[in-house]
Amino acid sequence: MLRLLHWDSIFFAMNMAEVSTTSPVTSSYLQHFIEKNQLDFIQALCKIDDITTIQFLENENFHMADIKVTFETRIGSNAQNESSLVFATEHDFPLLKNKLTGLFKDSRYSCYQHIFDAEKVDKLYNLWVEKSILGSFDDYCLVLTMDGEIIGFVTIKENLNDREARIGLLGVDLKHQSHGIGTKLLTELKVFLESRPIDQLLVSTQGRNYNAMNLYIKCGYRIQKMESWYYWTRES
Repeated sequence: MLRLLHWDSIFFAMNMAEVSTTSPVTSSYLQHFIEKNQLDFIQALCKIDDITTIQFLENENFHMADIKVTFETRIGSNAQNESSLVFATEHDFPLLKNKLTGLFKDSRYSCYQHIFDAEKVDKLYNLWVEKSILGSFDDYCLVLTMDGEIIGFVTIKENLNDREARIGLLGVDLKHQSHGIGTKLLTELKVFLESRPIDQLLVSTQGRNYNAMNLYIKCGYRIQKMESWYYWTRES
């Protein structure tokens, strides 16, 4: 199945779509969809061991762009513990915005600047944080402060039906990195979620982001699944 990415297309000023690898797509239908919608870019996410889908995508001039690694950890239940994380407010956004530029240099967008303009990518993450503070993208944003200064943040999307929460963005102020702040942020997040109806916490990162993966492993997360991002571009 193919679907147009309307918001993404407007934001990045190109015609974008996504192919679902859970539903079969024929080569003829793919080509018809590309020409009908004058597509510039298509993304596909598939299981890393789905050889049939990978061969199909490669035959259609998709190329492997990235690896998506999803980690999981269990959340206990202890409403007595109190986390040092607090909800970010609209007043915090200008402070957070100043810390976001270049922070997500290992994202699947940032490494393809010939496709995704660097300034646009920074703006994307600004919007992500801002909308999460307002609860219109992720459900909320939590911040970690030290001496009155925000030194780290995390956005969270909850699925209460499945008792799951997912980290959207997690960031540590550049000048505070390599000082254990990431570990503290994740530790305090688990404490925060212990008072919520959440049993499992998920987070995804890119295969090239060794620092993030080592952090999650250090904090007791385990790999849940690995997937491959494939991209098609009109010039390919």
